[in-house]
Amino acid sequence: MLKDIAVGTCVHLLSRMDDEALDGFWREISKGEYPIIDFQGNLGYSLLSEDGILFVRNDFTAPSYEQFELVFGDLFLPDTVQELLFKDKMLLFMVYRKGTQNLLLSELRTDVKFMIDLPRGQYFFFVFLLDAGAESLLKSKIHAIGFPSRMHLNSPELETFYLKHPVDIWEFVDPSPIQTKRGGPFYINMIMVNIEQIPCCPLLFSELLQEDESTPPL
Repeated sequence: MLKDIAVGTCVHLLSRMDDEALDGFWREISKGEYPIIDFQGNLGYSLLSEDGILFVRNDFTAPSYEQFELVFGDLFLPDTVQELLFKDKMLLFMVYRKGTQNLLLSELRTDVKFMIDLPRGQYFFFVFLLDAGAESLLKSKIHAIGFPSRMHLNSPELETFYLKHPVDIWEFVDPSPIQTKRGGPFYINMIMVNIEQIPCCPLLFSELLQEDESTPPL
C-alpha cells in the first residue's frame, strides 16, 4: 500500500544521504533542539515564532528567479495515535519536491502548528511518529505515519465523526502531491494514522527502504 502512495520512494532518498550527517541530525533530536537537515546534509534548526508557530527553515536549491510560497501545517491526532504519545517519541516531518532530490527532514512539536517557505512546485508531505531513543534514524520503530488530509480537520464536527467512525480514517487522507503555486499561503493538515491501520507497513525505517528498492524514482 505504501508504494501506491509514494512514501517509500521518498524515504528511499535517505539511503543516498551522508551517514554522518544523518547521525548528527539524530543526535540533535535527542537534545531537544528541533533540527532540520536537507539532502546535501546541511543542518539547521527550526525557530518558534512569537505567535507560537514552529518555522521550519529550508535550504532547498532554487534559481534566484524562483518565487516561494508559505505553507502552514497542523496535525490531527486521533485517539489511536494520542495514546502512543509518551516519553521517547518524536515526530519526523518529511518534505520532498517531486522530480528533484530536494528532500528535507525536521522534527515537529505536537503542541504547536508549523510553517515552511517552499519554492513553487509539487511536494509530498509525510510525518512519522518514531522512537526517539533508537540508536539511529534507520533503526527507529515507526508507530504512526501522517498524510495530508482532503479537508480541514480542525473542526469539532469532523473530529466527532472520526471518533464515531474510526475505521473511515482513509476517507480523509489525500496522499497525492500538493501544488504550491501563486496565490498562497497554503494550508495542510496532517492526519496521523496508527501503523496498525496501514496494511503490510514495515515497522522500521530500514525495512521501509528495502521495500522500495524496486520502485522507480518519482
